[in-house]
Amino acid sequence: MSIRELRTFLAVAEGGSFAAAARAVGRTQSAVTVQMKALEDEFGTTLFDRSRRPPGLSAIGRTFLPHATEAVAAYDRLFRVVSDTLVEGHLRLGVVPSVITGVMPRALAALRERYPALHVELAMGLSKDLVGRVQRGTLDAAIVSDFKLTNAGLRWSPFLKEPLIVIAPAEVTVRKAEEAVTLYPFIRYSRNAWVGQIIDEFLKRRNLQVREAMALDTLEAIRAMVHHGLGVSIVPRRAGDGTGEHPVRTLRFSGPAPQRVVGIVQREEQAKTALVEVLLDVLKREDASPRPRPPR
Repeated sequence: MSIRELRTFLAVAEGGSFAAAARAVGRTQSAVTVQMKALEDEFGTTLFDRSRRPPGLSAIGRTFLPHATEAVAAYDRLFRVVSDTLVEGHLRLGVVPSVITGVMPRALAALRERYPALHVELAMGLSKDLVGRVQRGTLDAAIVSDFKLTNAGLRWSPFLKEPLIVIAPAEVTVRKAEEAVTLYPFIRYSRNAWVGQIIDEFLKRRNLQVREAMALDTLEAIRAMVHHGLGVSIVPRRAGDGTGEHPVRTLRFSGPAPQRVVGIVQREEQAKTALVEVLLDVLKREDASPRPRPPR
């Protein structure tokens, strides 16, 4: 029995189904099914009632639940105590450009202060390319956005959600995001970036007709063009993203807007998993830290 199987068991109990647990732990549903069968085999009992759909906890499973919860909590407490002094090694990490200039510098500073023996080597690229490098083993993990888990050999751990907003030059006077993207030249987030595909789908779903002026693949380049009055754009609202070098005006969409989901992808079985977990913990703490909101 591994702590990973216990975490998955808790995810099934909380989510109410194997499918919900698969989304929560960043694995395929078939992988969750295999894990839970292995857990049952180890205890020699049935933890799930498979006579109903979706399967729920059996009576024994409900009895087991609080003990599994305490076991996972105890492991986490032990890991935190030990990791503060024993974390060391070399982590090859890929990062998409908008994260490498967003939350990453703060996270790396916190990581260096807390774990001075851990060295992180960074490589920048688009999500699709970085995931390929993780699969080939040239990267230990990658921070990407909007990854759809389709490979049973990979693990996806989201840690940040960023709603899409419109950024416009300061002199733009319209108040509605929908009006801005249809009135002014549109600077598109490249479709080669997965967030660019989400933006494209959102425009089609809302039937928003834009006049494309250019397509760029980094948030910093887009922001600079908007700042200089060359058009408006739809981008993720980064946590803690203030005025910066190129201040712009921000507009929110009426009704629910899609979100960019940022997370870490790694191989399911690899030697650096513990180091990735340390990084993930630091990133979650940085995301939870209060940040100034950008001016509207």
